[in-house]
Amino acid sequence: MEDIGSNQNKNVAGLSFKDLSDEEKDSFNAGPSDFLFVNGEIGKKDSLMNARAKLEQFITIRKQKKDVLAFLIEVIEYISSRFRVVLILLSVLFDIFSGFINFFKEKIVKKMFWGRGTFLKSALQVTLSFMVFILVVSYVYRRPVVIEASADKLDSIGVPQTDTIVMNATLNTLVPKDRGRTSTIEYVVKRGDTISSIAAANGVSVQTVLWANNMSASDYLKLGQTLAIPPQDGVIVTIKKGDTVESLAKKYSAAAADIVDFNWLESPYTLAVGEEMFIPSGEMPVIVAVKKTTSTPSSYQQSTIPYSGGVADPNVGRFLGWPVGGPSAISRGFFSGHYGIDFYPTGGGRPNVIAACAGTVISAGWGYWGTNYGGYGYYTHIDCKNGYTILNGHMAKLYVSTGQYVSKGQALGLIGDTGVAYGVHTHFELRRGASLSGRINPAPYMQ
Repeated sequence: MEDIGSNQNKNVAGLSFKDLSDEEKDSFNAGPSDFLFVNGEIGKKDSLMNARAKLEQFITIRKQKKDVLAFLIEVIEYISSRFRVVLILLSVLFDIFSGFINFFKEKIVKKMFWGRGTFLKSALQVTLSFMVFILVVSYVYRRPVVIEASADKLDSIGVPQTDTIVMNATLNTLVPKDRGRTSTIEYVVKRGDTISSIAAANGVSVQTVLWANNMSASDYLKLGQTLAIPPQDGVIVTIKKGDTVESLAKKYSAAAADIVDFNWLESPYTLAVGEEMFIPSGEMPVIVAVKKTTSTPSSYQQSTIPYSGGVADPNVGRFLGWPVGGPSAISRGFFSGHYGIDFYPTGGGRPNVIAACAGTVISAGWGYWGTNYGGYGYYTHIDCKNGYTILNGHMAKLYVSTGQYVSKGQALGLIGDTGVAYGVHTHFELRRGASLSGRINPAPYMQ
């Protein structure tokens, strides 16, 4: 057989142990094998060696498991012994405590026994001592604590368990958001302000602002002007000699009880002369600028309405009716700066504003005039179909809408004081066309 040298332990291609002759097999079995053959038969000797190796491996594993189990048993025994020591220690401490209790119990019993007739006295002494002890502990627990915050020393602080005020106290005075204002404030007029916008922003009526500032609906606002704004609807008055709560209530159509409550007056309700007082829900007495007329719409005479120059258009004649559906009178006529006629009710109620001509509603809603001043409030603007239009303002509510046809004398809305209005009335305008520049005196055209 050829010596392959460095090819020791390498497989020979195409050759296996089964392909060797008996002599060749014997020669390889005689000594150490220099070749590794695959697909060879395993001999009896190799089987015994493998079985022995497996047995040794099994014994080693069992031994390792036995060592782990023994370790766990030793740990449990150690913990058990320590636990017994702890139990013995607790038992000794309990015996000492029990002996201490028994010692004092015997002392007390002996003292009470030998005291005989003083038994009750001893019991009372023990009870009293116990109560004193409880009171001392309670005092120490609830005693105010003195602390130092920053550089300032505090005298004491309250205990929250017993002092609800201290627990909920705050350095700021909190005012509920829904609490109404109780004093008059000052408002400085800004660009774009109107009486109605200022009144709405402060939750009061236009009349209240006008009354508080001695103004009328024809007055203009100025930038930087300071206005007094009352806390609610009503009148600010200056007390004069002879004024009483009852007389003020009657004069300004208010309730005496409301005046007393709002101003925190005490009996006998003496009023100081020269002092300002607010009359809640009060109304300024209406001052009539012209003589009242008892004329009805059918008997209306042109001479009762002040106007200067001009006559009715002969092409249309006197086609306008009375604009209020109940007893009413004229408070202001037509003049420069007031381009219409104001009608106010005189029958004690609020009548409807009625159409002075038949026609179509050009517009109805909330209206303004000018650039930064005034407002008609709720108004209607009607095309009379003859080249003229009419406008009614300051109504409390409307009954008609834009585009609607109305007949002469039909109710347009409830007379009121919306917009820039001094008292309940309606402002009545006549225009040639529909623009502001066409406003003319309606008196010559009224029947």
